[in-house]
Amino acid sequence: MLRKLSKLITFASALTILIFAESMAADSVPELTEDQRPIRISGIGLRVSNLEESLRFYTEVLGLKIDARVPREGEAIEYLLGMTGNIREDTLIIIRKGEVIPEATQFGNIVIVVHNGREMAERVAAAGYPPEQIRDGTNFVRDPDGYRIELYQRPTAISR
Repeated sequence: MLRKLSKLITFASALTILIFAESMAADSVPELTEDQRPIRISGIGLRVSNLEESLRFYTEVLGLKIDARVPREGEAIEYLLGMTGNIREDTLIIIRKGEVIPEATQFGNIVIVVHNGREMAERVAAAGYPPEQIRDGTNFVRDPDGYRIELYQRPTAISR
């Protein structure tokens, strides 16, 4: 009986500490002001081992457009890529020259909406980046550094 009471007290103590810690954390974060609120999610930034090879993959193979080159003059260290070429409207993929950390390529995947997942996967494979499998609908491919790209084909609407 004493052992059960001891376990119950230990559990209650741990629960009390957890509740107290959560309430302290919630109280310590001030409310966002309008000037502090994010405007929108801009995109994702990737370190790439070969900037020019990755630029070719994202532009020539996947069809993205260059929204900006940084710096404008001299050797580029990064490119901002999107669908329209308008940096203010695009959700961007930013590729930056740097060391690729192998674990970083396992974060999940980049989603690109395509009209036909099979055709785009076949295009990527023909460019030298074969996916594990090609099927109708959504497919997954890897960029030159191993980042996983989901070629998402929206499902057709169900007619009622």
